[in-house]
Amino acid sequence: MARMRVLVLMGGPSTEHDVSVVSGTGVVRAMNPDRYNIHPVLIDKDGTWHWSSRELSPYQKDNFSVNYFRGLEGAAANCKKSPALSELPDADIAFLALHGKWGEDGHIQAMLENWGIPYTGCGLLASALAMDKVKTKEIYRANGIPTPPYRVIWKHDFTGDTLVSVSDELGFPLVIKDPLGGSSIGIGIAKDLDEAGKIAQDLFKDSNRLLCEKFIAGEEASCGYIEGEKPLPPTEMRMTTREYFDFEAKYNGECKEVTPAEFDEDLTKRIQELVKSAHYAIGGSGYSRTDVRITKDKQLFAIETNTLPGMTPTSILPAEAASVGITYSQLIDLIIDKSLYIKR
Repeated sequence: MARMRVLVLMGGPSTEHDVSVVSGTGVVRAMNPDRYNIHPVLIDKDGTWHWSSRELSPYQKDNFSVNYFRGLEGAAANCKKSPALSELPDADIAFLALHGKWGEDGHIQAMLENWGIPYTGCGLLASALAMDKVKTKEIYRANGIPTPPYRVIWKHDFTGDTLVSVSDELGFPLVIKDPLGGSSIGIGIAKDLDEAGKIAQDLFKDSNRLLCEKFIAGEEASCGYIEGEKPLPPTEMRMTTREYFDFEAKYNGECKEVTPAEFDEDLTKRIQELVKSAHYAIGGSGYSRTDVRITKDKQLFAIETNTLPGMTPTSILPAEAASVGITYSQLIDLIIDKSLYIKR
């Protein structure tokens, strides 16, 4: 039986470039060389693509790192800014280990669809909608999915009175976000007007609009969903030195991720149902992961849905899959198999 030809795309121009490279590295190392013909592709922050026309050898796969791209030489080495996808090796599917803007917002999905290359993760429209946290919340509300109250503020008419009005409506603490941020980059929690003003002014440097959201006190969880599979258990985020699950908590060990979460059976089931509803509300396909806040009286609020969840070996989705007996390598197989049969 012929091996499946897979492009593994990683890196990209977003602020999550380095995390994406870790995801891509983990995916490449875990792929079964007896089943896959593997072609890693690194996309630099400036949009330069690096790849080889030759598949990885077993030794390269097992020891794969970003150094692989630096060592490419001769006819097999390819380096080009924004290439036509027809220049890449022929592929049956592209495994997207990309995160954040451009990789997760529909841009690469549109390129792949234009060239007729199947890909993992949610489709173009779902990716674009879920990347925009304002649109996500509008979709949640339209589908009866509970989400924290919010307001959108704009740079062009922002004044000190704007935040007075917002805080009167939503109160403090006040969550202020760049709607297109990823990995909890571009977010702050203000305890008063002065702090809110400083956070807003800082975030307006990179965005023309901001999402202001009522802070929901309580526990924080995240839960993946894979279509057609038994529900995954949620993961509880137990903060150590930080107030919420931000970039530092995610990647610098300032949060203890408990998988499966030590929630009672009823709460676990309600989280799983909420996550499934959020997945289909945005038009998700294949798999996704949704972040949830839980109040002291066990009310649930969907915060956002991730259409390309982190795929490092220690990321939340792989950890949840492992807890129900799906190994990291099996999860990659499962994602690829499902993605090949999705009707977008």
